Amino acid sequence: MGAWFWLILGLGLTAGCGPAISTHLQQEAGPPVSFAELSAHPEKYQGQLEILGGLVMSVQPWENGSLLEVDQRQLDARLYPTGTASGGTFLAESDKWLDSNWYVPKSKVVVAGVVEGQKNGMLLLKAKEVKYIEPPTWEKYYYPVPREWYPPELEYWYTPPYFDIYRGGGRL
Repeated sequence: MGAWFWLILGLGLTAGCGPAISTHLQQEAGPPVSFAELSAHPEKYQGQLEILGGLVMSVQPWENGSLLEVDQRQLDARLYPTGTASGGTFLAESDKWLDSNWYVPKSKVVVAGVVEGQKNGMLLLKAKEVKYIEPPTWEKYYYPVPREWYPPELEYWYTPPYFDIYRGGGRL
């Protein structure tokens, strides 16, 4: 019974390590084209499937689906968005409803879509697959609370590293 446990655990752990976009769409897309080239000459690549990713800027209802505005980022070997440098902004038109409570600003997505041209000066893709990668990382979880938020008498009570319930919240 122990061997089955380790086999199922191993399969479960490796299931999350696959590529962001399905394999048949990766093969259909072919070799990647730089985002600068795509956004500069979308008519040259019109009708071609491309895979792009980045951070969500907004999602809006659009005809029968949604219009996703994405701040483009480089993709790694598994097609996950990485890095901080943006190449620009692109739009992805999806036939499926993308919930604005799920696709919040700064969350990571990868889009496989057909190049349609430009809309409002931005590259427009007709999405075949939109993959939600991870929610946003908010800075408030990693940095202390700004001191200006509290009156002076409570400054050391609420700001790390002074808050300690065993020492009376920073009072000696």
